[in-house]
Amino acid sequence: MLACRLKIDVQHTSLPGVVADFIEALADEAGLTSRQAYWLRLATDEITTNIVQHGYRGGAGVVDLAGEIEHDRLRVSIEDDAPPFDPAGYDPAPRLALPPGQRDEGGYGLLLAMGKVDEFRYEYVGGRNRNILIMRLIGGSNADGPGGRRTG
Repeated sequence: MLACRLKIDVQHTSLPGVVADFIEALADEAGLTSRQAYWLRLATDEITTNIVQHGYRGGAGVVDLAGEIEHDRLRVSIEDDAPPFDPAGYDPAPRLALPPGQRDEGGYGLLLAMGKVDEFRYEYVGGRNRNILIMRLIGGSNADGPGGRRTG
């Protein structure tokens, strides 16, 4: 198993670039396909951006990223001290019910990003939000299912 951590001061760091570099390095080391790496990077970027904009409201704060490569999966954990927010509980249905011309911009990134990782979990532990994103590795112990998605 390989593990690495990154602590980001959101006021003094170019968040998208740092997150992209971190995920790219993990994805390369884990052997993710380019498609898997893209979706994992998008999901991680979406969650970290939401933490800064909505959780910390553009103020001071820290985002901790941790990556672990196991024999069959790459797991990324994103932790912060912002108020509790479970992205899985976000319901875009009211926005989607409106005709396209009447919809506000934004608010769809979480839905898109979380639907493209193999697993998503949220925990609120010790006063911190923890978002866990998992991509299964091709050639790991689980076989690929239909459409390239893993089963089992």
